[in-house]
Amino acid sequence: MRIARGGLAAVLLLIACAGCGSRAGREGDAADSAAEPVVAVRVRALEVRRVGDVVAAPGRWRAAGEITIAAPFAARLDSLGPRAGDAVESGERVGWLLTRESLAALRGAELIALRARDPAARDDAARALELARRELVRVPIVATAAGTVVRRAVEPGAEVAEGTELLSIVPSGGIVFEVHVGAAEASRLRAGQDATIRDDGGGTRRARLERLLPAANASDQTTLAWLVPRAEAPLPEIERFGTATIEVGPAHESLMAPDSALVEDDLTGETRIALVGADGRAHWRTVTLGPAAGGWHALASPPLAPGTRAIVEGQRGLADSTRVSVAP
Repeated sequence: MRIARGGLAAVLLLIACAGCGSRAGREGDAADSAAEPVVAVRVRALEVRRVGDVVAAPGRWRAAGEITIAAPFAARLDSLGPRAGDAVESGERVGWLLTRESLAALRGAELIALRARDPAARDDAARALELARRELVRVPIVATAAGTVVRRAVEPGAEVAEGTELLSIVPSGGIVFEVHVGAAEASRLRAGQDATIRDDGGGTRRARLERLLPAANASDQTTLAWLVPRAEAPLPEIERFGTATIEVGPAHESLMAPDSALVEDDLTGETRIALVGADGRAHWRTVTLGPAAGGWHALASPPLAPGTRAIVEGQRGLADSTRVSVAP
């Protein structure tokens, strides 16, 4: 009987020790949880919005073809009116050239006038000088096509050789916005589709897709597309960069995320978004973007539920599974 009582005492002691250990473990877990940092963030819910079916691509304004107005012979440029950005009409006179032969005759008459010493010689020299001035041969410079001046190569007073460029004109419709479109999206493009071009400076203009061209480099897995502005004025600045949004289908509803929630990975180029889960932690997801509209981007993948909270402030540098508190 004494042995039974001793065994019972040992069992009770073991149970008591186990209970102490369990309490200590729970207290340790609580302490670890209290020590875990909590990051304050702001969130916005993913929304279903109406968005156009578009293809967006960066590009720049280019001259599809230039017409050069050159000096037809060696001469002096007497005058030149248009400057870069000015419009000219076909056949319009834009300046004058003075032939070298008539200029040489004028210089000779001026030299004779300087050397005249007596009244008779001075009278003869004056008549020769007047005749040389009247007989200066001025040849008009004519625009060979309607368009816009994109370059003015020389200024009045300059001596030019035969063939020297005077002006460069882009004919009407010759300014295009050139974009590089990925192979998957290029299959959706057709000539005549409407587009909107937003310049880096913030200006926008309506345009249409004129043509698709093969890439100049075989290793470039993109397709070149040319878009022409719907209106010529004001003239786009050549070589200015921007983004074209080409309408390839009717508008539709799509789950969208605010642009402030999207973070591009500098190493991989992937776009990620930090979502707040039911566990109160931030979870990063890689997403594929669709069309953009009004500061929001459609999410093509993965499938997410409307109302999912996306972090829009405080997510940069945030480690995955970090506990967060949502600021009002």
